[in-house]
Amino acid sequence: MSQKAVQVQERLEKLIAGEQANPDGPQIDAAGLQQHIETVNTHEYQVSQAKLALSGAVEARDAAVKAARDAAVKAEYTVKAHFGPRSPKVKEYT
Repeated sequence: MSQKAVQVQERLEKLIAGEQANPDGPQIDAAGLQQHIETVNTHEYQVSQAKLALSGAVEARDAAVKAARDAAVKAEYTVKAHFGPRSPKVKEYT
């Protein structure tokens, strides 16, 4: 959870606890404050899930790039083996 979210949640929880401990104190909307806590937690969860999805997508992309690069190197070797490494034909492929 982000530090900002933790700080805000702690402030809201202290306000709710203060209202419960002091029934003769000012009336605050504890239910509304609790709703804010739940909303922040929901968004934090969504952010963490998005980060996990992003890291998975980055890993998949990196694996695909490596496979493509390996295929390109193999194809270049095949061309050079076929025509010879100094053949002018090699330049048509690279």
